[in-house]
This record gives sequence, structure tokens and C-alpha cells, in this order.
Amino acid sequence: MKFTHESNTKLPPVVLEVDSKPVFYIGPATRDNPMSQIRTKLLGNVYFNDSKIKWTRITLHFTGKAGLNIHAPSSSLPSDVVNSQSDLQESSSATTHLETTVTLCDVEKELIFTHEKVIDFGFYLPPYLPPSIRTKHAFVEYSLSVICSSSGAFSKKQKVEKPVTVCRHYLPSPSSLIPSVEYHGVREWFEWSAEVPKATAIEAGEIVMALRWSVEKELVEVDRIEFCIEELETYRFSTKAGVHNLPPMVTQFPSTAYHPPTFSNSSETHFIRTPIPLVPTKRAQKTIRTHHFDPFLEISHRVKLQIHFIASTATAQPLELEFPIIITDFPPNTTADYFVDPLSPVQSVSTISDSSMISLPPTSASAPPTTIQPGGDEVPCVDLDLPEYTPRYESVATTSSTVPP
Repeated sequence: MKFTHESNTKLPPVVLEVDSKPVFYIGPATRDNPMSQIRTKLLGNVYFNDSKIKWTRITLHFTGKAGLNIHAPSSSLPSDVVNSQSDLQESSSATTHLETTVTLCDVEKELIFTHEKVIDFGFYLPPYLPPSIRTKHAFVEYSLSVICSSSGAFSKKQKVEKPVTVCRHYLPSPSSLIPSVEYHGVREWFEWSAEVPKATAIEAGEIVMALRWSVEKELVEVDRIEFCIEELETYRFSTKAGVHNLPPMVTQFPSTAYHPPTFSNSSETHFIRTPIPLVPTKRAQKTIRTHHFDPFLEISHRVKLQIHFIASTATAQPLELEFPIIITDFPPNTTADYFVDPLSPVQSVSTISDSSMISLPPTSASAPPTTIQPGGDEVPCVDLDLPEYTPRYESVATTSSTVPP
């Protein structure tokens, strides 16, 4: 007698299936974000494999948690935290163990049992969730569970849980107009003006900024400019006195060198660029992560310029400049319309490395800053005003998070 595979396989009474695509939000987790009004839905199915069981109650339960687990130097902590540790009577080089967990969300939804084999559902999620992440010292994780219970003499209760990945993108699409910020500065015989995009997507493959300068050539000349990306991993926690940030862990990625043309003047615009490390290499073992913000962790980025000079008389020290930038990615199923043929005559400032460049017009104090846009003249203008949208979870952390004594 032969038995098929199906006859030997016993399926569980309840199976929960969640859409494999990550659920995502557009923009930061604040009420000021205009995209926060768009409701995010988690799709899935609940399968019932035992037709003999009559389920009387079916509940979907979506939960999210954020946690911190780190040994921080006591010298970097507030005095109230250090004094609360009974075993910290050593020197300032001792460390304090900080460990806590907070609940980000706890939402339920009832399903009606219709005696069908499967129930399809769409679960609307809260609009202000931080994205999923797990690092060495912190985590944000979400899960969806279904709890089925039956009544009667042979009552049963079944619970099935699945992890859920939540993503947050700070640019809605590749067609978004990315605004720029203009910076100015003077150091003795060197005057500079820079335009840095507020954000860039990793799909672009590189960061491009515009730089102008004016220099007294009788004294010095610009030799080269080194341009790199720095990633800051900052942990925070809450005490009765408020929110405290630990010193950031800074990762500097390999720099690229730009050598200005031999004959250049102050009216020229120089486009400085550096690649975004997406694949581990010998020069960069670590890859970049996108912008992240949750109750215990912030991952931010900045670009760093080091301008080297050639002096005719005295030695001129290099000038270091740092500018903040949001590095993000696009939502799934979007294509970058600016990845076009670089030989195409109709093209604006592109973020591909072999594209042509344009000269930005001179700016004045009364004129608005020029925007470098990566998609042509007719891209839709979606300005999220990114730097002003800094999510604040201090109120949540203050009420829910405590450092264990």
C-alpha cells in the first residue's frame, strides 16, 4: 500500500501568511509630514485547515518594540545615572550597563469567521512607526499574530506569529525634486560657497555637491579637495532629567580626490562627487546604511570636505567643512527615471558618474538658493523640507523607558 506525501503530512489547524513585501512609510515619523496622512496597510491571509473546528473568535494582534542594550562609559553619562549604580564606585573609565525596552505599538483587529478555508485581511498600521532595525546595541522589531479560540466542551486556542518588516523612505520617488542648502564661509584669503542636497538616494550611487571659491592667488592656490561620507551611529536613553545622547560612533568611508583645473576663476562651479559604498570592498569593508531614527538609535550622515592648499610663502593648513545630508532609498517598485543614456542631449544634472555638468548661475543674498535636481526640468516638485522633519520620541521615551537601577 502506497501513501502519498499529502496523506502523511498533517497541516496545523491555523496558518498565518503575511505579504513578503516590507510595509513602508514615506517621510519622517512626525505629524508635520504631509505624507503621514497616507495610511499604510499590511496584507495577509489566515488559513483554516481543520474544518471540524468552529472558531468563535479570531483576533489579529500587531505589536512593536524598541530596545537598548549597551555598556556606556560612565564619564559620558549624567551624574544621576552613575550615582544610581551601586557597583560604580570606580574611576571614570568604568562602564555602566544600560538595558531597557519600550512598546511602540499594540493594536488589535477582530476577524469574522465565515467557515471559509481562508480569510484575506488588510491591517492598517499606526502612522508614526520607526523602521525595523537590529544593531549590536539596539533593535526595533514588529510582529503580527493571529489568536483563534473556540468554545464548547473541547475548546481550543491557537496562536501563530509572524515577523513584520517596516521600512521608512525619505524620498517618495525618483522623480522627486531634491532641494539643496547653500552654505558660505570665509577664512582669511579663501572665500567659498557650497550647495549640498538635503537628501540623496543610494540608488544614485554617489553624492554630488557644487562648490565655488575665490582665493588670493598671490598667496595660495587650491591643490586638491578630498570628499568623503561619514556615518554617525548615536544611541540615546531617557532619565528623569530628560533625554541623553551618548557620543556618536563615527564611520568614515574612503574619500575621493578632486583636482581643480589649472586655469580656473571664481565664477566656475566645481562639482565634487564621492561614491556611496553599497558593496564591501578592500577599501570599505562596511557598507552604508540609510537614515534611521527610533527611541534609542539615530543613524545620520554628513559629507566632509578637506581642502588642501599650495602656499607660495607660509604653510597653509587644510580647511575642513562638514555638511549634513539624509541618505535614504526609494520605495519598492519605483524606477529611477534619471538613469538615462548619458549621451542624451536632453539632460540636467544627473547623478551618474559619467554625466555632463552644468554651471550654476551666481547667487546673491536676495536670490533664492539654486536647486540641483536629478531628473530634468519637468519633474514634479515634492519638497518634504527634510531637515526640519526630525522625529521626536522624547515624550514616548520619557514615559515608557527607564534605566534599571
